[in-house]
Amino acid sequence: WPDLVVFDRRHCEEATARRMARLLSRAKEIREQLYPVLTESAFLDRGVLTPEEFVAAGDELVFKCPTWHWSGGDPAKRKRYLPEAKQFLATDNVPCAERAAAVERAIDAGFQELLDDDDDGEWIATTAAGLGGGDTAGSPENDDDDAQEIVAPAAGGTDDDNDDDLSGYEDAAIGDDDATVAVTTTTDAASASTGGRAPTTSLSKGSNILRTRTYDLTITYDKYWQTPRMWFFGYDEASKPLTQAQVFEDIVLDYARRTVTFEMHPHLAAAHASIHPCKHPAAMKRIIDNLTEKGAPPRVDQALFVFLKFLQSVVPTINYDHTLDVQAR
Repeated sequence: WPDLVVFDRRHCEEATARRMARLLSRAKEIREQLYPVLTESAFLDRGVLTPEEFVAAGDELVFKCPTWHWSGGDPAKRKRYLPEAKQFLATDNVPCAERAAAVERAIDAGFQELLDDDDDGEWIATTAAGLGGGDTAGSPENDDDDAQEIVAPAAGGTDDDNDDDLSGYEDAAIGDDDATVAVTTTTDAASASTGGRAPTTSLSKGSNILRTRTYDLTITYDKYWQTPRMWFFGYDEASKPLTQAQVFEDIVLDYARRTVTFEMHPHLAAAHASIHPCKHPAAMKRIIDNLTEKGAPPRVDQALFVFLKFLQSVVPTINYDHTLDVQAR
């Protein structure tokens, strides 16, 4: 009986989440249909892109980083303002060997060591701002019963900001969002069975292959916010889709609390985690201004490298390719 009650509870929660994701997706579609397409370049002035500039930046990303590729997606969901074969960018099987909390703890430990070694007895209170880190002590505890499975995505289906110190523009990059999905777990609680450390990798039986979590990443163009938007779909070491709670383990806690949502992908038939783009233009503009002050304003076809650079502060352990050197500060 207890097992049946738990199963029924999960089933109801999953069904509710799917309905909410579809409703939110439909509302966004209507809003986007009513919003005009940006036709004049405002990249340097406002940090936004026209559809044509998004395609040019995507071409540059694919050329410089061959792990990325263009996709046409579901023909029924294509946007008329983008080329049929260039609806969104994708990269698959991106490794994620550590949880975000492990990186936050390492940075916090480094700051603490600096404070301990301060001979002058003076100190400055700091946090892992460069990674969006904050105090994780008050995080909600994990409840496996509340963990929600995600259905694996399939193209063509139907619906029914880290290498650089990003603290200077972290707060401008991401802001609170009313649509944020509440965090349901933390790494420490989820890893209780492993002595306080979440399992990050595993050796394949009978081989020396080190297995890690992996993510399929996609970048779409958001017509309303006039900016790229990143989507995540994760798999565990056994290639099973991650639950929403597990996905949150790979996002810096401050951002997971505020700006990550689970929504239906605009081109694929599944709900994905996504970093809400409401503050992306402000973050892009901040980086553009910093580069311009140094006498090296970025070209518009480098926009996605800037975009991927600041998103590393949100997902520091998802090791996607953005090899072009963009000095954010």
